[in-house]
Amino acid sequence: MRYRDTHSFIHSKQSIESRKPTADDDYFNYLYFREKQCLTVDYNLIGKNNLHVFIVFRILEVPGTPLHGIFGNENGGYDRYIAVRHDRIPSGLRIGYGSGYDDLFSFPHKASPVTLNFSVLSVHYNSYSPVYCNGNYIANFEGESNTGGENKFSIESISSDPSKNSYQKHIACFSLYHGRFSSKDILIQHKYLCEKYRVNHDPITIP
Repeated sequence: MRYRDTHSFIHSKQSIESRKPTADDDYFNYLYFREKQCLTVDYNLIGKNNLHVFIVFRILEVPGTPLHGIFGNENGGYDRYIAVRHDRIPSGLRIGYGSGYDDLFSFPHKASPVTLNFSVLSVHYNSYSPVYCNGNYIANFEGESNTGGENKFSIESISSDPSKNSYQKHIACFSLYHGRFSSKDILIQHKYLCEKYRVNHDPITIP
């Protein structure tokens, strides 16, 4: 698996083997805390229909372009991506799930992923397909089977082109899981990430 910084067009390198980014069929994790860059990952998503994405991030600027890419690959078909939509007031969250997308504009108190504050956002591509922010349930979207040609994705963008949808933001943590996640698992992960990154949130109760 290769990691490519699309601004410098070189493979990412880490001299200490144990600290290199790792991935396998079930889990991918990367700490990425830099501004106005995007990382493209060669990772085969074909046939993986039970994916769970956790992101700790904040927006640093509101661009003129409608979409502010966070994760995924918006290539016109079989899309899976997350972006912040800025072409209307209030701003919204766009979830790409295959042949279409859902726009979300209503968020609970202390659970908006479209502000300048750090948020813990999770999107779950499965039969239930829920979206959570800071331990709060946000919505469900229309999940679809991934049978198309998605074999790579970007972090801090929704394109392998670094000039598209890549604007200043901080991504403190990104995790991609393949496998089963219960609602309890989701809340445990949100509670852990909110506390680790000191995200302001409503109390999270683990059932």
